[in-house]
Amino acid sequence: MAHAVSTPTRPGSALCRAASGQGPIRRMRARTAGIRLTLTLLASAVLAACAVQPPKPPATAAVVTALPAVPTPAGAVVKPHVNPVVQPWASIQASDVMHDCADAPLIRANAARYARSPAHFEALLRQSLPLITYVQTKLRANGIPGEFAMLPMLESSYRADEPSRHGDAAGMWQFMPTTARRHGITVSRHYDGRLDPVASTQAAVTMLKSLQRQFGDWRLVDMAYNAGPYAVTAALRGHPGLGSGAIPDIPIGAAGRRHLAKLMALNCIVREPARFAVRLPKPTGGNALTTVKVPAGSHLSTVASMADVSTSALRQLNPGYRGARIPADSPRTLLLPADAAQTLLTALTVNASESVAQVDTNTPQLAAGGGIPLPAEPVAPDPDSIAPDSDPTPAVPAEHRVHDGETLWSIAHQFHVSVGDLKHWNHLHGNTVRAGAVLHVHG
Repeated sequence: MAHAVSTPTRPGSALCRAASGQGPIRRMRARTAGIRLTLTLLASAVLAACAVQPPKPPATAAVVTALPAVPTPAGAVVKPHVNPVVQPWASIQASDVMHDCADAPLIRANAARYARSPAHFEALLRQSLPLITYVQTKLRANGIPGEFAMLPMLESSYRADEPSRHGDAAGMWQFMPTTARRHGITVSRHYDGRLDPVASTQAAVTMLKSLQRQFGDWRLVDMAYNAGPYAVTAALRGHPGLGSGAIPDIPIGAAGRRHLAKLMALNCIVREPARFAVRLPKPTGGNALTTVKVPAGSHLSTVASMADVSTSALRQLNPGYRGARIPADSPRTLLLPADAAQTLLTALTVNASESVAQVDTNTPQLAAGGGIPLPAEPVAPDPDSIAPDSDPTPAVPAEHRVHDGETLWSIAHQFHVSVGDLKHWNHLHGNTVRAGAVLHVHG
């Protein structure tokens, strides 16, 4: 919920006004010349101080994002900061970690194969651009070269729901279950963080940084990501040098060498698109994705309705959430287009004492401090874990009187209907409802 924060009155400003008007001074009756002289000097000093004070800055709107809500200190102003649109291609082209486009025959061969159909390659980049932009943002924030934004393209064609092709690896970063858990990813019946772009990207960033600290060369980092750090460590024994070629000359398995060559080939196409007759899609603000943390037990369909996106679109971006609700053992973080996140912010009205969702402030197009409030929901068991003798769902009443603090979102959730239906049945055009109003609810 946004709160406008007014600029506090400066100490002495009331005294400045009084001195300027001199009303109180004129009404005072001087008893002695000494008192009159003292008052005259005091008024002159105050007027001089007022003259040099800077003008009051205009009040700035502040957005409360704390959970629970914390009163804004007097005088505190949260200034919005809009990040520029991330340019993933520029980040790759400006990096020199994997800049050898044509040195190795293996790189040339893979680049030619990937760009055999420029239209197909362009389409793949275009459909993956929102996730590429999101990943590039996280890489840049953690000091990881832009070339690694092409790693999920190599692993899974940026399909967040990509199943295992080799063993038990899954997701756009193709994490094995043991590797995922080692890096803090939850893998359970109701939530698989390997399929969650947010959780898996954070784990990948952590893993890449750890491998860089271990090996000190980003090419070796990719080899270790594919073949494992033990394989790279073993290959480096007795081979202090990496050679002068694009691909390190170390005795590692063919799979590790091919993986690096493919990653370098993908980056080669992005670095020199004209050479391969490829047109890179242009990033826009509409490609920006941001994260929204929601309460456990939230219905995905209800969140989608409030964000004005389809449930299928929400699930496509968040395939790690396997059920209808957000499980308590998950991060409870959903990935949304930035404009949908803003829609959610506009649509929801909650009291400052209610739970407040948090928005990733590193996302382009969103102001720092922006928050998306979501009413807290009780944690509910997954439908297929409910005992057979559970009480049946109570009948939906025909009318509901709005209580203080309720919102359209919370009422819709209570009666398992959509916000759109509530607005349609009651001829509502806005997203707020006043306490005491009677809403018609159809079963």
